[in-house]
Amino acid sequence: MSNPPINAAAIILAAGDSKRMGQPKALLDWDGRPLLEHVLHTAREAGCAKLFVVVGKDGVAIRAGCNLEGVTVLENPDPSHGQISSIKLGMENLDFSTDCCLVWPVDCPLIEPGDVKALLETYAGWRASLMRIFIPTHQGERGHPMLVDIGFRQPFIDLPEGETARKVIDDNHTQVKEVPTDNAGVLVDVDTPEDYEAALKQWRASS
Repeated sequence: MSNPPINAAAIILAAGDSKRMGQPKALLDWDGRPLLEHVLHTAREAGCAKLFVVVGKDGVAIRAGCNLEGVTVLENPDPSHGQISSIKLGMENLDFSTDCCLVWPVDCPLIEPGDVKALLETYAGWRASLMRIFIPTHQGERGHPMLVDIGFRQPFIDLPEGETARKVIDDNHTQVKEVPTDNAGVLVDVDTPEDYEAALKQWRASS
């Protein structure tokens, strides 16, 4: 018997200050379109029904520089509280018509639709179990995006200031399911101009 369709939301984290990059990562040119649009396209291709983007101080520039039609833009009033503050904001805006969410940093451009589909399919097959967090891995190393069951968002929302999402993962390790992929791109994020150039070169080589 096939699994029922999954209503998934993607929460794209784009509120960081991008200090090492020197410009908003969401607006980096990714072969003719902003990096954020590339990530949103991947999320759509993978079947994410709802799309959220969390922005910070560069929100005005990101809104002006990207096509965000059909996307809910959330303003993080104080991104200095860390990435978890954006994760909380995104999760707080989910409703219960959503089965799960994908926590997806905008600076992870080499995630492929197939990686996300594998997470969703694994979630669909395991949701009757105790597994609530699903993480892609490549050669045993954990990457992005992380999938979280809607019923398990509260531990993230309740995290005290100064903690990270890793604490929820570590505290609930028996409810974490790893999903292996052959795509090393799930491990790649771009923090510096050198990272960006290397990732873009890798993406072009595989396209």
